[in-house]
Amino acid sequence: MKIKNNDLKNDTSKNTNKIKKLIHNNTFIASLFIIIVSIIASIPMFNPNYNIQFNDGIQHICRLIGTEQSIKEGELIPVIMSNFCNDFGYSWNLFYSPVTSYVPLIFRLFTSSYEMCLKLFITVVSIVTGFAMYFFMKKFLKGKLENKKIELISILGAVLYILLPYRLNDMYLRTAVAEITSFIFLPIVFNGLYSIINLKEKSNLLIIGGAGMLLTHSLLTVYLVIFCLIYFLINIRKIDKKIIITLAFNAILILLITAFYWVPLLQSKLSADYEVFNQAHMIRWDAMISLKPKLSEIAFYVPGRMYYGIGILVILGTALSFTLFKRKNIDRKNYIFFLICGLVSIIMSLDFFPFEKLPSIFTMMQFSFRMIEFGGFFLAIVSSIAIGLSIDKFNIYTIVGFTCITIALLLPNLKELVYGRYYTEDELIKGISVTSKTGRVHAGCASFEYLPSKAFENRKYIEDREDAPIILNFGQDEKQNEDSLNLQQENNRYIQNFEKNGTSCSFNVIAVDSKELQLEKSNLLNNENYLEIELPYIYYIGYNVEYIDKDGNSKIINTYESKNGFLCIKVPNENLTIKVKYTGTILMKIAYIVSIFTTIISITILIINKKVKIVNKK
Repeated sequence: MKIKNNDLKNDTSKNTNKIKKLIHNNTFIASLFIIIVSIIASIPMFNPNYNIQFNDGIQHICRLIGTEQSIKEGELIPVIMSNFCNDFGYSWNLFYSPVTSYVPLIFRLFTSSYEMCLKLFITVVSIVTGFAMYFFMKKFLKGKLENKKIELISILGAVLYILLPYRLNDMYLRTAVAEITSFIFLPIVFNGLYSIINLKEKSNLLIIGGAGMLLTHSLLTVYLVIFCLIYFLINIRKIDKKIIITLAFNAILILLITAFYWVPLLQSKLSADYEVFNQAHMIRWDAMISLKPKLSEIAFYVPGRMYYGIGILVILGTALSFTLFKRKNIDRKNYIFFLICGLVSIIMSLDFFPFEKLPSIFTMMQFSFRMIEFGGFFLAIVSSIAIGLSIDKFNIYTIVGFTCITIALLLPNLKELVYGRYYTEDELIKGISVTSKTGRVHAGCASFEYLPSKAFENRKYIEDREDAPIILNFGQDEKQNEDSLNLQQENNRYIQNFEKNGTSCSFNVIAVDSKELQLEKSNLLNNENYLEIELPYIYYIGYNVEYIDKDGNSKIINTYESKNGFLCIKVPNENLTIKVKYTGTILMKIAYIVSIFTTIISITILIINKKVKIVNKK
């Protein structure tokens, strides 16, 4: 018994020592602090009456619903939301960065509510954002200051970044989920870039950050690439052949890992005209100009406007940063780079800057105020360093005080939160119908920017069209043929046994008297006795269509876009069974395989290298 009691005491003593070590572990304290601040920043979102459907929120909820429905319907590549746009199918995932479509669905393991999935995802994003900034600042300051100072400044930088008013504006007033998520990847990209160029390290962070950013917000990725190129150029003297090879290898891996997104995107662009590629639709010049912030709005909130601020502490820290140029314990060149990039980004967002007159590669970002994300990131770095170095007795209590002040300054803005609901989740799951009363923005379709231009310009056709295949070249009367809605009853005689399940359907076609067909020369069939059938799906690449003739022979046939922006086929004028299923194109499938294999191989090599390093240290 005595031996057992002694063993128990020893185990208790060991556990106590472990807890003490954990409490005194700087990273543990920093992690706890970041998590607590992130949760505090997210608390208002969990008010049961908070309207997360506000602004862009409803679109992101619908995307989650549509993506899950696509998976359940057996789509090999889940990109078509079959219930959207009057059950004719609408695609977000072919055009919109997919991270915020797929990752929040993981939380379906814990909740049946799509809204709760989004709230939990945004909370986790806030935590990861803080950690990304914290570890980057530790890397940037390593060896330049004493470890305790580095730890404290890094925590402050993470806190300022988490509580950046503009980031909170994205959370609560815009519900811009993709943009919120993109905050994670700015510190990760520069962590990797700094490691490779300045520390000559082999870092995978540039790959993680670059791929993550591209899969989260492709428009902001363009600007991030520009900032990275500038950073490369100002450090050109440090660049050698080895660094160039490393950066090129990183860029190739980023493209391979993300191929499943950008390959279908490019293929879609080449297949038809979509509104998302129409600058006149995507860039609302009036809104771009009217939503430009004034200089005062960078510091103070103006009721009735978005919160464009970067925070009083960041502004004060930025002002203090000009006093640090002569200090030897900072990386002056990089410090000045971050300061200039931050100030330029803020200036580009302001009302006096002619952002709308820039080349299209810049205006494609749609709103100049998005530059505040970059400005906030860069200035959070320099301001936290300036504050940390300017206060003699800078300690954890100072950070707690600054955090409390920052939160207190944000509290009055809680009155701007919107409460209530536009739709129940059941209504959104069923799909909100597109009608004549549908305005510029529609739940699940945003501003219809992912429609083919032909369909966008003819939305009344979507509103009125029967959810069934239509023979377009039936009838000799041109006027009747142009108004295919009048043909629907006649078509029903020749379209039988129609069954539709999401992005799959099947039906039988009865041969039509050739005298009743209006024919043109067909490039798809050798004879001219054919049926042109418009399928009940909006035109997107990846639908697989086959017909089976009376002898049981099957043939895969090409699809094309009808004049109404719908999926169309030409088949022989005979008795046929036609089957339609969304499978994705061959190129899409190859891109998915490339992305999966590249990711698996990269992770495997990373694990092996880490194990080798551990063995070598021993």
